[in-house]
Amino acid sequence: MEIIPLHYGAQVGIYDEDHEAQGRTATDYAGQDYDECYDRCEQECGEEAWRIACCSRVGKIAILVMSIIVLYLIISALTPSESTHKTDLNEPRPGINLTRANQVLTGLCDAYERGDVSGDSCNRLCYDRNWLVTDFYEGHKTVVIVKDGGQIAVYKSTKPFMDQFDEPKDHLTDAEFSDRVVDMVNDELRLGWPKHYRRHLMETVWPTLLRTKGEAMSKADRRSLWALLKQPEFILFRVLPLTRVTPKLIGTCGHMYQTESLVAFKMKGYYTNLKAKILVHVMGTLKLLYEFLDEPLQWCDVRFDNLGLSADYPKRFALMDGDMVYTKSKLDSLLKGRPCESDNDCKIGDCEARCTSNMVCSSRSNGNLEVFCDKLVNKLFANQWSKNNKYLVACRDTGRNITTRLNELRLTWSWNLPDV
Repeated sequence: MEIIPLHYGAQVGIYDEDHEAQGRTATDYAGQDYDECYDRCEQECGEEAWRIACCSRVGKIAILVMSIIVLYLIISALTPSESTHKTDLNEPRPGINLTRANQVLTGLCDAYERGDVSGDSCNRLCYDRNWLVTDFYEGHKTVVIVKDGGQIAVYKSTKPFMDQFDEPKDHLTDAEFSDRVVDMVNDELRLGWPKHYRRHLMETVWPTLLRTKGEAMSKADRRSLWALLKQPEFILFRVLPLTRVTPKLIGTCGHMYQTESLVAFKMKGYYTNLKAKILVHVMGTLKLLYEFLDEPLQWCDVRFDNLGLSADYPKRFALMDGDMVYTKSKLDSLLKGRPCESDNDCKIGDCEARCTSNMVCSSRSNGNLEVFCDKLVNKLFANQWSKNNKYLVACRDTGRNITTRLNELRLTWSWNLPDV
């Protein structure tokens, strides 16, 4: 067989031995095929431009490209646009009681307009009452989430209405009221805040005093602050922002306090591909609980559902629910000395103590590390672990005592998480 060049309009082919005398290739002339195609196009396409488009290589490519573009436009038209997605985000979560949510907000704003309550978030919340409630929860706590000017506002309280809280005595002087506030904060945190620093504490829990130096608190101010101080989570968030594991408080209105909006972290199956990064966040949170001043914070409701994410909190989670976060002294006051018959009587959530021979509870017997390992780390890694991963070793190397493992973990934190 012999390869020979052919004239324009013919394909380069391989001569078939049976047709050497005729000078024909096995594929014949492309010119002949072109004539047949041209005749067919003249019948099917009609005009000259369409004949060229149908029969030429460039035309066929152009038709293919146009077909792809048309298909893309059709798909784009059928796919929800970004504005549609934004509209969906504005829709209330299915199943919530919008009527009840509006009753809670209306009751609060009615009290504000009567002058019964106050707060730095009241004016914005109650300005036009055109609330777009996107979520509502009522259980051990009342939570109303409102879309406000493109931003998410989260309002929380242990009770839905202001009149469900006790009121302070009217006859108290400013100094006496401030002393009562110090007592309430000390009872909740057990940090021994001295009375001679009461002015600083008052400005911490009621920041409006910083802008109104020398002015006395109004009755509405006192009533609002009193209701807020009846709520442990408010005290934790307001007085201990240095924990760096709690969300920021944006403001208050009456008995409700506004926290920053966090992205709730809910453990999903496909997150296992990110478990190394999740482990870093878990360890960053644990580090901050242990390193808070001389009073390590004790978290007694450890769940992934209680963790939140924010760009302001790198390499750690924030605790979305602070109702069961205690200082060590506060937890000891709740556990130690409590009458008991068995160890089961000495539990507050995940925080456990032992029932002693005297039939009273001891101080906490387990620690944050053990609970984090059991309820968070083990769920991420199951039985998989490596001796090269110091975080996993702290959880899995149970042959050593907890103090040794925690000390080695602190060293790992100092190297790997110095900025947390």
